[in-house]
Amino acid sequence: MAATTASDSFGKLYSKRIQFHIDAVKALPLPKRSHKAPTAYVSVKISDIKDHLRTSVVKGQNATWQENLSPTRINENSEIVFEVKHRSIWPKPTTSRLAVTDPYSLSTLLQMQGGNTFGTNIELPLHAAIETHASGKRVAGSLSVNIRELTSIETAKLCCEMAERRSSELQKIESNQIGHIAPEIQITPEHSTA
Repeated sequence: MAATTASDSFGKLYSKRIQFHIDAVKALPLPKRSHKAPTAYVSVKISDIKDHLRTSVVKGQNATWQENLSPTRINENSEIVFEVKHRSIWPKPTTSRLAVTDPYSLSTLLQMQGGNTFGTNIELPLHAAIETHASGKRVAGSLSVNIRELTSIETAKLCCEMAERRSSELQKIESNQIGHIAPEIQITPEHSTA
């Protein structure tokens, strides 16, 4: 088993254990060459994590999931993109991208939400994945999400270890400063009161 390095500890300290709560979408575009409501799911892509998180499949242009995804450890600066995809079964099983958000860092999302508040959702604008106008991305509804920071025993332990190390370093600095000052203070016989 490899020993934990200082950089591993630093990375863990500045990453957070996050759970995405995917609430709902509004005004999704229809799938290409279809007039039926999409059977949609949300995929969460995180820049430095290989696997994607995803919801179950729900039908409708205003689909509601109210689903908690698996907790994942994410760096504060990781880029996160939410994609809404359509899964069709006929004539053959296919998946197509309906809409996508801009990329956001985890710290930006938490700031938009006003911190780690479980009761407050943020509405992220969605852009149509297929069509774009000359003016740029076409807004295609919105996605309502909540980002929850979960505390863990590992995170708490790491914070305590870092605090103890810092306290020890400060004590050493303090004792060195006292050691330099002490020789300068000398009591001569003429100043003594005995």
